[in-house]
Amino acid sequence: MANLITRVRAIYNLANRATTSDEDDTLDALIAAVSRSIENYCWRSFSATTHDELYPGNGRRELVLRNYPTLNVERVAFAPSPVIRVTNTSSNNQRATVKVTATGVELIRVASGIASSSTINLADQVTLSALASAIAALGNGWSAAVIDALDDLRASADLRALQGAFHAKDVDAELKLHVSELSNFSVHAEQGCLTRGDGACWEGGVHYWRVIHRAGFNTVPDDVQEACAQWVAQLFWLTKRDPGIASESIPGALSRVVLRELPTSVKLLLDPYRNWRV
Repeated sequence: MANLITRVRAIYNLANRATTSDEDDTLDALIAAVSRSIENYCWRSFSATTHDELYPGNGRRELVLRNYPTLNVERVAFAPSPVIRVTNTSSNNQRATVKVTATGVELIRVASGIASSSTINLADQVTLSALASAIAALGNGWSAAVIDALDDLRASADLRALQGAFHAKDVDAELKLHVSELSNFSVHAEQGCLTRGDGACWEGGVHYWRVIHRAGFNTVPDDVQEACAQWVAQLFWLTKRDPGIASESIPGALSRVVLRELPTSVKLLLDPYRNWRV
């Protein structure tokens, strides 16, 4: 995640004061923290980012993506199906698991209380058949096979990350891949909506649809930058006070309450960008 503003933009909301190196470090930390907090509050990313997301069927004509505006759609795939079976049958092992990570397949076996891990990089085994062969070549009870020979030459990189860790000791652990591609759809870029070209609804169970797309703003909107800068400025001044003081007052001269919640002006700037979830 990229920061929503620069340090220069933050200092602008501090009346362009001359800052020390320690204050610069404080501002950098606050900018990062506030940027993350704003994206959490709005339930979306603002900077242009590539997203690989899973969606269930919703029974509607439109599939609303979590992040928008949409800059491009790389892939819409569906029908996750088992493509590789992985098993460990060694009697020396008491436990065995397999999982897919962002870059490879990790296989873990436990023998007499000692865990051993092997990782196969997808970049080194670019097809499913090559991946299955590499798993079998590990020995120590590991075996693997592509379920359907028609899938032998599918790209191993198309395996969706964060599968597993699946139990594989003396049973088949099945790794899934979205095997079908949607060939016709339209995009409502500003709202981040997809509509199927055949007019059908988006049907299917959990994680049935996989959408790889790029969304966000090439330049963060000015009002979002202002919200971030205002919040950073208020937290910056808070670091100059005793954080244990909830409020302070000088009778007839000063009454001040320390910031404890999202500032109202910041909330007003951000609410038009917020994704509302139920």
